[in-house]
Amino acid sequence: MIRFGAVVLCAAMALSGLALGVSQAAGVLVVPTKAKVYVAGREVAFQNLGIAYNDPVAPANDPGVRTMLDLVQAQMTWQPGTRFAVVTRADGTLITLTVGSAALSVGGTSVAMPFAPFYKGDDLYLPLLPLGKALQLGVRGFASGYVFVPQVLAVQAHSDGQRTVIAMTTSAPAAYRTSYDSHKSELNVIFPGFGTDALGTQPLSGRDGRSIKVTENGPPGYPTTTVTVGVVHGVKFAAHRASGAPEVEAVLAKNESALHLADDSHAVGHVTRTSEATPTPEPSATPSSRPSAGAAPAASTASPVTPAPTRAPSAAPSSAPVATPAAAAPAPSGSPGITVQPEATDIGSPSPTPTPIQIRVTALSVAEIPAGGTRLTLTMSGGPVNFEWHRLDDPDNRFWLDIHGVTLQGPTQTLTSALPFVKEIHVSQFALDPEPVVRIAIDPTQPIDVNIGPVAQSANQMGIEIERQPPASDAPRAGVGTVAWVAVATPPPITHTATQRDLIAIDPGHGGNDPGASNSGYGLVEKELTLQIALRLKQDLQRMGWRVVMTRDSDYEVGDPNGDDHQELQARCDVANAAGARVFVSVHVNSSVAHSLNGTTTYYWRPADKTFAQAVQNSVVLADGIADDGVKRNDFYVVKHTDMPAVLVETAFLSNSADAEQLTRPAFLDKLAQGIANGIMEFTGGPNAPL
Repeated sequence: MIRFGAVVLCAAMALSGLALGVSQAAGVLVVPTKAKVYVAGREVAFQNLGIAYNDPVAPANDPGVRTMLDLVQAQMTWQPGTRFAVVTRADGTLITLTVGSAALSVGGTSVAMPFAPFYKGDDLYLPLLPLGKALQLGVRGFASGYVFVPQVLAVQAHSDGQRTVIAMTTSAPAAYRTSYDSHKSELNVIFPGFGTDALGTQPLSGRDGRSIKVTENGPPGYPTTTVTVGVVHGVKFAAHRASGAPEVEAVLAKNESALHLADDSHAVGHVTRTSEATPTPEPSATPSSRPSAGAAPAASTASPVTPAPTRAPSAAPSSAPVATPAAAAPAPSGSPGITVQPEATDIGSPSPTPTPIQIRVTALSVAEIPAGGTRLTLTMSGGPVNFEWHRLDDPDNRFWLDIHGVTLQGPTQTLTSALPFVKEIHVSQFALDPEPVVRIAIDPTQPIDVNIGPVAQSANQMGIEIERQPPASDAPRAGVGTVAWVAVATPPPITHTATQRDLIAIDPGHGGNDPGASNSGYGLVEKELTLQIALRLKQDLQRMGWRVVMTRDSDYEVGDPNGDDHQELQARCDVANAAGARVFVSVHVNSSVAHSLNGTTTYYWRPADKTFAQAVQNSVVLADGIADDGVKRNDFYVVKHTDMPAVLVETAFLSNSADAEQLTRPAFLDKLAQGIANGIMEFTGGPNAPL
């Protein structure tokens, strides 16, 4: 049954375990500390760092927490007064910390913590060590503080008939370097500031490479991990940053053409040459395009011949042999001031250490514009930003835009357009070193005209408009520009969109002090049934390949237990909106004074969501075998205030004896969950289908 402004007595709240837990948490002793905290080799300044239960804690809104996450390309969503904080890791995995729960959720899996997050006043305090481990960081304590070290998590090799690819997965995007020792015929991929547990040597097939050796050197607070690949003589190789994940790949092949990967990107990076150290020239192309004004014009000038777009930065090859550089020496000590010494790269320039993120792309959206084109909108955390753009001639037609000094918050994304001649729009972190660069790569089947500029009436949004009409025949093929914003009186709120194509948000209705409907004759309580169905649904979806975020996974209210209904319902929407879930499903059980009413009903609000509602309704009715009560439109809060396709499923009627008897049977709950999962699959096309 839907929550309609139910009044909860203060006495009942005082007796509830949940309210008691919050009250007790308010009395947790937090001792201020001057301990040093280092993340990715940088000292992080906290305003309210403290010690609770012998572990470091800090408020969710502390600048130190934000900096800590920025340094490893993670982001957090938390609203004051809510029971949870959601962190999105660099690889897109969701970490959920919940007040009163001594377990955090990492990608849907519960991981125990020494103690639960807690409120003191208006501040939600988070345990930093479990958060660091959930971020896949190496966590170490020393005499005067704590060190959080990014990790090389795994090094794996696979081969096909043309090439060998060595994938090096990291816990955060890495400012890696490469060098080549021609005497030993070894390629070194070097990760300054990264530790690893993947130490050791593994053999390769011998066709392209001999072996892979992983070593770690340097101080524990700022180690250097080196992946050394023995390359067979005559084999060409390249290193590049993989798209869609924090991963670096080294590609070995006898033919240069085989350095092209399956996604048509060329594996280029800091090293591209053969094992005899003979320079391998990169092909060049003549790009061609022009940006025209969007909401405001961006200046552009023609640019000289530029390499064809790739998804990783390239550097000029060098034929000189280079020995593996020594690791950085400084380490935390009694007074731990970590001073990182830049190391020489294979092209003789210093490799700077990562710096805190200044400007980020915090949100992406794609929409059709009235003139008949498509607009990609980037929400930025600051500005102005400089960009350069290039367009290739027909028949290639690729267009790419590089935004300098900017990082992409979250994983690489591939977006689609309603324009039939645009195959895909790829947004990725093209480079981090020596400066961060976000690349927008558009793959059309015909020449396209693109307008670039600030979005009107916005203080922080950049618009990239793809026009339906092709550019003029004499249009320039490259240019540069700057986007700046004029301050507006009231900045628009950040728009959350469905950015995670394989993520489903499930909302088990009611919970905590709000039991929902009940049938004492059958011993049924709605909040318990909705959770049982939702947990089954989660398992079904995970088996289908989906990731799942739940508004609750136990018996508690999602928002502040002392808050009103509006706050509680908005907290549920916040979970889905912050995560960028593809669709939202709220699970309920109906009730009526008319005991004859029975069956399944699916509700929606936005007209565009009716198709989703019908798909779920059809699948659930087919699975559960009870009456079809139809698809209905209603402005229930959670389907009206979520930013993705959303439905609310009233699975059956508690008040009907036949439905209630079915609800007592676990097999029936299984059918309900499977029916909802099938409906999601039918509507979306599956976790790998484009948004």
